Amino acid sequence: MDRVSRADAANAALCALLDEAGLSNAGLARAVVRAGAEEGVHLGTNTTSVKRMLDGCEPRWPVPRLVAKVISRRLQHEVSVTRCGFADRTPAAEDRYDGLQCAGTLDETVRTVVELSGRDMERRKFLLGSAFTAAAFSEPALFALTARPADSTARAAGRRIGMSDVEVITEHHSHLCQLDQRHGSGRVREQVVQLLHREANTILQSTYSEKTGRALLEAVALLADLAAGTAVDVGRHALAQRYFIQALDLAMSAGNRLYAAHTLMRMGFVTVVVGQGVLTRHDRLRHARRALALTHAGHTVAGTGVTPMLAASLHSVEALGQALLGDASATRAAMLRAERQHERIRPDGEPVFHNDYAESAFAADLGRCLRDTGDSGQGIRYLTQALECNEPRRVRSRCIIEADLAAAHLVGRDFEQAAAVGRDAVRTAAQVSSARSLDRLRVLQRQVGPLRAHSTHLGELDDRITGLLTRTGARREEVAGEG
Repeated sequence: MDRVSRADAANAALCALLDEAGLSNAGLARAVVRAGAEEGVHLGTNTTSVKRMLDGCEPRWPVPRLVAKVISRRLQHEVSVTRCGFADRTPAAEDRYDGLQCAGTLDETVRTVVELSGRDMERRKFLLGSAFTAAAFSEPALFALTARPADSTARAAGRRIGMSDVEVITEHHSHLCQLDQRHGSGRVREQVVQLLHREANTILQSTYSEKTGRALLEAVALLADLAAGTAVDVGRHALAQRYFIQALDLAMSAGNRLYAAHTLMRMGFVTVVVGQGVLTRHDRLRHARRALALTHAGHTVAGTGVTPMLAASLHSVEALGQALLGDASATRAAMLRAERQHERIRPDGEPVFHNDYAESAFAADLGRCLRDTGDSGQGIRYLTQALECNEPRRVRSRCIIEADLAAAHLVGRDFEQAAAVGRDAVRTAAQVSSARSLDRLRVLQRQVGPLRAHSTHLGELDDRITGLLTRTGARREEVAGEG
């Protein structure tokens, strides 16, 4: 071997990959030059260049990307630039795997999921400074209206897997969903992303039939959707956008239009959630209109096969969007459509993926709509109903409902009850690792602030929220310091 030992190499990650791929320094250099030539890029990479890489030198772009490409080909699975021991400095215009677009082929979609989840795993602050852009959902929504399923989902590329293997994936997904609801995404998100990365690679590296292939795509779409949801819960909305878009692309490739419509509904919901937190009226209206467009796309994609639960959830998100617009009449009309569909629900007639839209979630959505359009009395009734039927395992949901109910009591000027329910929300928030729960308490605190002089109860609630946010912020800084 013309290479230093793994222990002596400054870039031990690259050395290990070359050993695994059976590539010498000269072999890698030749392969990188060929890969560059395929793209019209002429390079002078040689054995000395590779030795410098192993010594810890960072080659100029696009050599790191081409090294990753060569090793990926040799190992027959996706290897990221960062896994090769290099910084990922992919120019935005060059990045085929930015996750904000729907790919043209099934293979490209899966590779995007592999790359996106891989970067998420390897770079702790991946996309941390990026902003959520409501307009980014427009192209994928349009794609869903016109896309056709993949011509074939069967593959012959490695070990054979069957439906029992897919069932294991869906059971893992179900288990992680329950942990997420009970403990918050801060404690499970890493496991979700790791599982998504592994099973997306399974699509590329395995042998399976057409039937198994479609089921496998649907299972990985479920994981991508869960990765999106956990990103929302830890406050990483820009990252969540990318996972939602890839879940939609996978669902369309599998030919599962109902799941694609479900994903569009989820995209609309998170657009409303982000819109509720923006500062200007112009931005709120912009988010509301985007959310409404996504629900309408969801109805179109689902078509005549839409189930009552899916229709109810789409109409409830539509109602939330209309409430964000401030249109009370349109909000009530959408709520009425949602309630009519909800009355028709038969749980055994709904797809498994949609059974997470619980009774409490539906009541809470309607309660928020009524509160936000000025009917605090009816809003309190629905939110109280949501709290009463919320399942014990849904701890995060309970916290958010409690905070929303406290806010509704504030609107109704019942300060003592608002403080009592708000204290419950603070206690519940301490049990979960959820940025979304904390954000909801911050919103409640902003509503309490101007009123605390009118009530000692509200003053105490304000102090309790401050105490929790201070403790949580200190813990977060400790973790960041350890990382």
